Amino acid sequence: MIFAAVLSWPGIAGAGDVFTGFQMDDHSQYYAYMGVRTPIMATSSNLQPFVQFMGAGLGYSFKDRGTIRDAEVQFATPALGLKYRQGPWTVLGFAGPQLRWKQADLVGGGKSHEQDIGFQLQGEAFRWHEQGTVHAIVSYTNLDGLVWSRLRATRLVYKNDQNCCSLYLGWDIAGMGNKDFYAVQTGPIAQVPIGWFYLTLKGGYQYSQTFLNGAYGGLEVYVPF
Repeated sequence: MIFAAVLSWPGIAGAGDVFTGFQMDDHSQYYAYMGVRTPIMATSSNLQPFVQFMGAGLGYSFKDRGTIRDAEVQFATPALGLKYRQGPWTVLGFAGPQLRWKQADLVGGGKSHEQDIGFQLQGEAFRWHEQGTVHAIVSYTNLDGLVWSRLRATRLVYKNDQNCCSLYLGWDIAGMGNKDFYAVQTGPIAQVPIGWFYLTLKGGYQYSQTFLNGAYGGLEVYVPF
């Protein structure tokens, strides 16, 4: 099972942010998302309330009594949050309902269909500097009791004062799980500012309870407005 999260560039972010991404592993498990985050009001305060909406799709496989079953999930999460900035650091948190549509293979054939409403909580902390970034995320949803976390750091290795293309290189490590499942992944990332948007490429090694060893790759796009 695979997961991803939002790339944030707090040092250059404008009034709002649009973010999207896609990830897939070597067992055709995938995760795709798109979201928007915008302040509720214009303020000069370091403390800023915001609203966020995110939609995503997830395809994964899991073991059930020795049999590998496939599942697909789509969910939408509107949320309210607070963001606090102090120097190079930004800390934010948000919470909101999560609407989920899920279908999974049944042991005797056919597919199950579920519609659920739960909630999601997420906290983030990041440090932005022209020479590099650090970004940490912890997220929880009560649907399946899933916890997801990631730590990412980058360093500027090539600077171009034009619109393209400076280069940041770094590393990701992420983990997720609940009482029935766990997975971890780690690998290098490359981030490139290109004009008015920011591109991240990533890939690496993944270990999951279902398939053990594997590989993954993906990309993320972040657009401030």
